[in-house]
Order: sequence, then C-alpha cells, then structure tokens
Amino acid sequence: MFDHLSVGVRDLAAARRFYDAFFAPLGCANAWAGEAELAYGPGGESRQFYLYPVAGDRVAGLGTHIAFTAGSRQAVDAACAAALSQGATIVRPAGSHPDIAPDYYGAVLLDPDGNKLEIVADTMH
Repeated sequence: MFDHLSVGVRDLAAARRFYDAFFAPLGCANAWAGEAELAYGPGGESRQFYLYPVAGDRVAGLGTHIAFTAGSRQAVDAACAAALSQGATIVRPAGSHPDIAPDYYGAVLLDPDGNKLEIVADTMH
C-alpha cells in the first residue's frame, strides 16, 4: 500500500542521531542523506522512511502514529532503550500488554519532535 512515509522534524542533525540509534536494533539504517532530507530502510538499502526539516513553530506529528515491526522482544527493548537515550518520551513502556492483544509485545514513545512511534514484536495481526 505504501511506497514510503515522510515525517517532519525540527532539527535534521538531531533527528539523524535519534533515528540512527532507534532503527539499529530493528535492522534498518540510513539509506540516503541529503542537505534537507534523510531516508531510512531495511539494511540501509531501500528508502522507505523519510525525515525532512519543518521550519518555525509548526509542530511535527499532529497525531501521527507509525508502528514499526521488530524481529524479537529483545529488539523492541533495545530500540526503546536507544530511543530513550536519545530523548524519547515513553507513552507505553516496552512489554506485554494483554489489554491490546493476548500476544502483544511492544512499546509506544514520542520522538523528540512529538511523532508517535510504536515498536511491535508480537501482535494480533
């Protein structure tokens, strides 16, 4: 359904530090870096998740919720820890959440720009 997603950030250099750390445990890496845009993808090869700077006081995110697949519960924990070390805010801590689904294991956090990110290892899908 999707070719790619683009998300606005206030500081592209800071966002690169955050997303480099966040994506590493998920098997994704920076696939391209331009002056005004970054792209990430599996293995750092394909460009599927783009970041671009948003000028002024415009708020990035505005209710956007993006869920990323993790290969294991340990990858969820590692991505969550990496995100926290780079300034993320926890919305739902990493762990089992049977209120969502019996086999759900994941976390939800806000990146430093307020974009809501979910990391899911086991899910109802």
